[in-house]
Amino acid sequence: MRGLFLSAVVLGTGLLICCTPRVQSGALPTPASEEIRISRGPCFGFCPVYTLAVTPAGRVDFKGERHTAVLGPRSHSVGRAGYEDVRRAFAPVRPPTGSEQAFSCTSEAPTDMSSLTIEWIGATGTRTTLTYRMGCRDEAGTRIERAVNDQLRRLEADGWAAQKTWPGDTRG
Repeated sequence: MRGLFLSAVVLGTGLLICCTPRVQSGALPTPASEEIRISRGPCFGFCPVYTLAVTPAGRVDFKGERHTAVLGPRSHSVGRAGYEDVRRAFAPVRPPTGSEQAFSCTSEAPTDMSSLTIEWIGATGTRTTLTYRMGCRDEAGTRIERAVNDQLRRLEADGWAAQKTWPGDTRG
């Protein structure tokens, strides 16, 4: 009887070990652990300057700083599925966890364009960052700009982030 019990414990432990999911190096953290933040910086002209964050629960927080249709904070919810859509859309350009990378463009526009920063912020504070200077003519660069614009629409924040020059606004 004791031998049968011991065999069952060993077999059960073996099954648990072989069926436990493994996290591979460089794998994406669980969706519940990262906020995704998109920031657009200034340019010499009237480029919109804003920060947008989406949490794993689907809360969208926007702050228009300059040259945006909405100045100041706004928020709403798009739900967990909305967050998952954004996470999947940016997965191909996500650097390894904890790193900071600048997108390397081989064909930049010769102008003072604004920059985009996409951050993945873990529950423990670990930041993973991709910076991108807008105006890149590479196909990969065009895809990044398109992905950001698509996600702004998906998050229903494209109207908030739209470029607007307010009376008295100055460049930069």
